[in-house]
Amino acid sequence: MTAFSPLAGAVDIDWSGFATVGYAISDKPYRYQRFVDEGGTFARDSVLGMQLDARLAPGLGATVQARLAPADDKDSGWEPSLAWAFLSWRPLDDLLLRAGKLRIPLMLDTENHDVGVTYPFARLPTEVYSTAPTSDIFGAMFSKAWWGSPGEWSLDGYYGRIGAHQRLYFRAAAGQPENRALYDPTRMKGGGLVLSLRHDDDVYRLGVHRIETRRRHGTINADFPFTPLPSPPYQPGEGFYDISRAPQSARSISRMLTLGATVGLPAAFRLSGEYVRLLSEGAVNGWERWAAYTALSRSSGAWTPYVYYARMQSGSHVLRLYEAVVDNRVSIPSPLIDASQRAVADSLLAHDQSTLALGTSYRFNASTLLKAEWAHTRTGSVSSFIDAPAGRDSASSRLNVFSLSASFTY
Repeated sequence: MTAFSPLAGAVDIDWSGFATVGYAISDKPYRYQRFVDEGGTFARDSVLGMQLDARLAPGLGATVQARLAPADDKDSGWEPSLAWAFLSWRPLDDLLLRAGKLRIPLMLDTENHDVGVTYPFARLPTEVYSTAPTSDIFGAMFSKAWWGSPGEWSLDGYYGRIGAHQRLYFRAAAGQPENRALYDPTRMKGGGLVLSLRHDDDVYRLGVHRIETRRRHGTINADFPFTPLPSPPYQPGEGFYDISRAPQSARSISRMLTLGATVGLPAAFRLSGEYVRLLSEGAVNGWERWAAYTALSRSSGAWTPYVYYARMQSGSHVLRLYEAVVDNRVSIPSPLIDASQRAVADSLLAHDQSTLALGTSYRFNASTLLKAEWAHTRTGSVSSFIDAPAGRDSASSRLNVFSLSASFTY
């Protein structure tokens, strides 16, 4: 970190940087988490960033954080972006107000997830940290702190808006043109409250959030009705889930509950866990879900080995609809009906998967951390993190991902 003051008594500026060079490879030919397959990739975990903090006056400051990472609206290319760009004002020692481009404290490591030296995992558990569509807003936030007998309490409240892109992966039939990924632009607005308790290195967190989502172009599918086919020639009861007649909603409302804790144990062990529950109305898709993980780590000199288990599952009605769609068959083969059922299933964005990860980090110094990890992922009926090959789906998949990374701050 470097600090300088161009003029005595004028603006003080500090700057710092961070970077992670991360490589991941799986044992499958299809892609997982957008980038990872048996060919290996640096795209999933690599990031470069720089942050500038300016003290404009007593209690008044500005922060800008720029980052270079894979584009979030396409499957190729890297793009620069402003992760943070806000003004801050501290009218009281225990009250901080911020306005601008902010990252909200959804999970324990949401605000610092780009800075790999701040946590031992090669990658924060995907099942939990991808539950919310975004953790960034253009808006305002307050942070109030106070001391109590258990430790330091803090309450964060925020409200804002942001544009984001929802990735949709549509499979083709076997022998047909390649599958394709589309990025649907959305607009979101919402707010929430996050209560945290810190005691030494232990942290406990509870959050409640409300998010309103609208598509930038068009409306949102509220359901997929079953349309019977004429009998004869079809058998009685045969039909298809009709995407062309899907009732529409102008918006969806998501309510999210987050719980998290990281607690030190005897013999240098640390137990961490987080849970998130997302309830969605006005849309039928896999955004209604729950996710959780539990991790155990132990510091031993420069080494911190760890193990975690993570799980994500869409709402039961979403999974039932997904299974009904993929199992739907008609007695007279119809490529058009087959294609429409695949499109309905893929647009549900359903998830049913778990991951067991074993890894370790090695700290050279306060600013350099090496990490290695093996993660074994299993799917139940579906995982929208998997780009299934043409003519297949993601059910009952087993894949191993090996990760190696080096994280720095400067």
